[in-house]
Amino acid sequence: MRVAAVFAANADNGNFGQNSNRLFARPEAAKFRLVLSIFVASITFGQVPLTTAQIAKKVSPSVVVIKGKSYSGDVLGSGFVISKDGKIVTNFHVIRNMRSASVEMADGKSFNSVSVLATDERRDLAIVQIAGSNLPVLELGNSDALTTGEPVVAVGSPRGLEGTVTAGILSSVRDTGDGFKVLQTDAAVNPGNSGGPLVNGNGQAIGVVSFKLLSSEGLNFAIPISYVRGLLNNIHEPIPLERMPEGSPKATAPPPTTPGQPDTGASLNETLGWLAEKLPSATVNYVESIDGKGVLKGKRIISAVSVQATVTSLDGCTAVFGSVQRSVATNLPEVGNSTITLQYTVQLGALTEWSVQKRDNELFGKTDDNITFIGGDMSGYVVLLRSTSNEISLSLSSEIRRLTSRRTNTASVTFNDASLARRVAAAFHHASDLCRVKEPF
Repeated sequence: MRVAAVFAANADNGNFGQNSNRLFARPEAAKFRLVLSIFVASITFGQVPLTTAQIAKKVSPSVVVIKGKSYSGDVLGSGFVISKDGKIVTNFHVIRNMRSASVEMADGKSFNSVSVLATDERRDLAIVQIAGSNLPVLELGNSDALTTGEPVVAVGSPRGLEGTVTAGILSSVRDTGDGFKVLQTDAAVNPGNSGGPLVNGNGQAIGVVSFKLLSSEGLNFAIPISYVRGLLNNIHEPIPLERMPEGSPKATAPPPTTPGQPDTGASLNETLGWLAEKLPSATVNYVESIDGKGVLKGKRIISAVSVQATVTSLDGCTAVFGSVQRSVATNLPEVGNSTITLQYTVQLGALTEWSVQKRDNELFGKTDDNITFIGGDMSGYVVLLRSTSNEISLSLSSEIRRLTSRRTNTASVTFNDASLARRVAAAFHHASDLCRVKEPF
């Protein structure tokens, strides 16, 4: 108090500069200067950054593990609590195809009822709700005031190892070319980190960990928290998670006004890495009714159809990918199941057309009297890649047909999301351009 009084008295007298020399000459001068420096710095720059250990202690209680099951198997992701009553932020791709789910808190408490409050498929965001109360909440930061090079920490459950903390820096804030930005970081992330928070030095969430480029190390990306704030303004009535694949709202944010284009500065390596991440999400599921023939004449076969894209390799300027179509006769076990596998080998530099066409699954019954659409994805969005000549190799196999190969001029992959299909087509276009000029991989 004596030092503060001297400070104030000299300031009021207008002669602090003159008397300060005598003040700092006293034994407590060094201590005073240190306290004054910290005081001024805290006013100028705000809260003193936390250590990684302090961030982990502050953030971890609000980070959750999301486990669920889909038709294709177990699903694992992360999320974080943003309200005491149980609102949780995660990635849309974590919950998209879940038929059931549970949320596990850091203290071991588990919630088996999950509802969906809002989704933004284009930015890969979702807000879900559990029946919690007085839950630990993670504070949201400001992703619009970030500085490249500042320290960041990712918290999540890579491969189910909950409470994993990795530190790094904010490498860049990048424009996706699709009307929104992403945060690039070298903080390590792995499968299971999706949906977890990327936090700043004050332990505030500045992003939602979303994806990494498989072919590169240290190229990991998060969705800025500012988009979460916007999504909170579009919350709808809770929808049971199991209804999500059956036509519940998939995106409350407005669709892009123009087809998304990849960052023209992206290298071939980065572009193919992005495609390797996105192609496996190309899936279409629907149910149809087919008139039986032969011994099944007079019967209707109810068939559940699932089309899932596959990626074998994206090696330089050669892309090997395809799809697996599975049909399951749900009402007549004697019919059995069928699987058709397609695989394309495409020289990217030979492509001359990259387009997206909408295919209406519900029109099957109108174009073929033997087939009636019952439910599921009403439309598929087909990415068509074409060359001027038959420079694409196609291999086809099924239970009743041996592996056959032929040359064609068209390769395709089908999505149930129009925006993502456009972005994939644009990414293939960009990769083709790079291959034609023979950019080093």
